[in-house]
Amino acid sequence: MLIGKDYLLRDDLYKEDKTMPIQLLTGPYKDVILRYTTVSIKEMENDQAKMLFDYDLLEMGDHTETSLRKDVKFIHHIGLVLNTMILETLEEKDAIRENDSTEFVEE
Repeated sequence: MLIGKDYLLRDDLYKEDKTMPIQLLTGPYKDVILRYTTVSIKEMENDQAKMLFDYDLLEMGDHTETSLRKDVKFIHHIGLVLNTMILETLEEKDAIRENDSTEFVEE
């Protein structure tokens, strides 16, 4: 998943106290616009994590809200988008932290 290719942050639809709307750009869900409302990550017994999320549908593209909410492939797809966004954010923070580190040399 690539920002600008597979999905787009729609800052023109942003509302204060809400998360940034995301427009899907490719595949069967092209032109669907959604906003994640809650996101949580739960650690499982087998050292794996499970991501849970809720979302609001702002635009349904060629679909109905009911069909999208029942579509397991759609839920998986937007889960991948969310996972990509989380990983990109963590990578950016790591890069900033690495660039901000200074080395102390005792003379």
